[in-house]
Amino acid sequence: MNVTSLHIALVSETFPPEVNGVANTLGRLCQGLRERGHRLQLVRPRQADDTAPNDDQLLLTRGWPLPGYAGLQWGQSSMHKLLRRWKRQRPDVLYIATEGPLGLSALRAAKRLGIAVVSGFHTNFPQYSGQYGLGLLARLLTHYLRWFHRRTAVTLVPSASQRLELERRGFQHLRQLVEHALDL
Repeated sequence: MNVTSLHIALVSETFPPEVNGVANTLGRLCQGLRERGHRLQLVRPRQADDTAPNDDQLLLTRGWPLPGYAGLQWGQSSMHKLLRRWKRQRPDVLYIATEGPLGLSALRAAKRLGIAVVSGFHTNFPQYSGQYGLGLLARLLTHYLRWFHRRTAVTLVPSASQRLELERRGFQHLRQLVEHALDL
């Protein structure tokens, strides 16, 4: 299959060498995309022990400690920083793997610049909200997530069951990650 090489910017709170399910998934996704000849730029919060410098393939942002996850950072809103970078090195498509402040600022910057946006539903926050004492916020969180993902061209999900659950909650434009990634 001949596919044009794309410049993809991926925005995430977590990425290898961090050890968690989302970091693992995104690391493998990026590896597969690079093997297919795509060029990737990673945007993520700087971690406490980070020594990586910003370069063409990595843009580090400020972050706040993420409650309950030692060593991880919640990405701070960085729209102006993203606008500056993407005006200089415009990606063909943006993949947002976080709905937090960093993901929202990336979505706003991409919309302002007319960059296509794909999102990923990697963490079911409403499901976990009870574990963090935020059970009362689950409905509000679901509303926000639905609002966020409706602003992207497509939302990639990990499984058919997750897709059905999100469709039941009113999410739209859902595709299963494995099936869709094969097209890239």
